[in-house]
Amino acid sequence: MTFATNYLGHFQLTEMLLDKMVETASQTGIEGRIINVSSVIHSWVKRDAFCFNQMVNPKNYNGTRAYAQSKLANILHVKELARQLKARNARVTINAVHPGVVKTGIIRDHKGFLTDSVFFIASKLLKSTSQGSSTTCYVALSPQTEGASGKYFADCNESNCSSLANDEFEAQKLWKQTRAFMHRLLGQPQT
Repeated sequence: MTFATNYLGHFQLTEMLLDKMVETASQTGIEGRIINVSSVIHSWVKRDAFCFNQMVNPKNYNGTRAYAQSKLANILHVKELARQLKARNARVTINAVHPGVVKTGIIRDHKGFLTDSVFFIASKLLKSTSQGSSTTCYVALSPQTEGASGKYFADCNESNCSSLANDEFEAQKLWKQTRAFMHRLLGQPQT
């Protein structure tokens, strides 16, 4: 579920909208921009632990590992789709952003003294929602990021991602596996 929510759904939405985005950008002359929200936690994934079949059908579920793998998949998707868009001379870019650790209400249903205490202490170190959205807005709207594609941003700056996230072979392999999986899942013919 973590992998589907954080990666597969975004992959499929992008697939469904991409041709229209390319066409619109070509007709209007306005660059289309796709942003994938990732996380610095993507760097926790080791090469030998990144296996598509294990991610879609894990034998042992670990929430942190699943989250990290899904965020690595987001970056690999960015890398491969940026390569494909460049080959098409499309006026559409795709980039990944790390928003930081943001203070949200995501644990609001987990009330209790310990949870409330930990959250209170941690909240002093977390970004506000405005601060957390700033990098996404910057990459989506800034003239300074025009033409930038296949990049990873944190704190409104281009940043480095892990060597695995920069692996072109892994990016192509993941894209092909994901596309085939989604077509099987949705009963669509492969094109």
